[in-house]
Amino acid sequence: MSRKQLDLDFNRGRKLWILHQISPLMPFSRMARVLRAIDDVARNESKVSLTHREISAYDGMSVPTVRRGIEDLCRYGLLIKDSTINARGQQANSYRIVWPNLDAIANGEPLDDPAPVPEKSTQVLKVGGDHHEHPPDHSDYPPAHHDQAPPDHSDQALLYPPLKPINTPPPSHQALVTSVPAWSVVEEILISEGVGRASPAVESARSRGCVPAEILQLIEFARSKPGAYGPGAIYTRVRNALPGDNPAAGWPPEDEKYHKGQRQAQADRERQRSAQEISDRRAKRKANQRALQELEREYGPQLDRLKRDELLNFVKAHCEPVIVRALAQNPDVHRSPGFYRVTLLEALRDQATGLPGEV
Repeated sequence: MSRKQLDLDFNRGRKLWILHQISPLMPFSRMARVLRAIDDVARNESKVSLTHREISAYDGMSVPTVRRGIEDLCRYGLLIKDSTINARGQQANSYRIVWPNLDAIANGEPLDDPAPVPEKSTQVLKVGGDHHEHPPDHSDYPPAHHDQAPPDHSDQALLYPPLKPINTPPPSHQALVTSVPAWSVVEEILISEGVGRASPAVESARSRGCVPAEILQLIEFARSKPGAYGPGAIYTRVRNALPGDNPAAGWPPEDEKYHKGQRQAQADRERQRSAQEISDRRAKRKANQRALQELEREYGPQLDRLKRDELLNFVKAHCEPVIVRALAQNPDVHRSPGFYRVTLLEALRDQATGLPGEV
């Protein structure tokens, strides 16, 4: 077994955006990730050469996932596999990307009868093996039998569901929890969370009697507290999961950086609230000052022209008794800035406009 080399004559990579809208359930996730990995490298190139390992490095895939993704693409008629002979006379594999079938997916058409494969509508993906040019890469071998999870009927049921129309929204993770997902879905999500040993964690939870939905609930809880639980904590919680566990219980200690971030966020909120209160008070004070200046400009001269008897009669008719008593004790109390002058100015304004105001 030699290291596999992938050669792609690539000039239609930008069209792979349609695979973003395929349901993320397996095997569509593998299909989209494999093609997007090639697209990510080949987007600005006319030809690109990639190993299985290089493709797997995209989005944290494993080499077996790359292989299974290629198999899925072949099964759905998106890749056509041909046998070819390389320059050294050795047998290799050639995969043609079937763009008409990708168009059919984009249009929501079923693929029960895959479209024919016109040469001008395909791209060539060569897979060759050369012992002399490429040193062995043991990581490209399929995983040992004991690493594989035992067969699961829910895995088989979801392995090759029919393709969905392109305008069908992908299910949320909550939908996955309620739709009896496969263990393969759980493993893919764990990998996307950065868990490097997703398979052993899944196998441990499975052997303890857990179902996929329970593990997805654990993942959702970890996501609800960003930064609290790293990949290691998620791995440990999933590995030790038991049927019926409370998703919020049994977790390793939260990351200190998470608590530091929470404290910082709380301090920032308090700081912002305090700053907003100060700003509001200043704005209100400025508004009151402008209103008082306008009141003084409009009615100050009129108030100052009133004679003592006229002012007293006006106050008795329009003001509270406390103002009447203050003016009787000190006829000039209204001439200094403050409560009494503002009250008399407001009374003059209310008499003139017929509408009470506020300063």
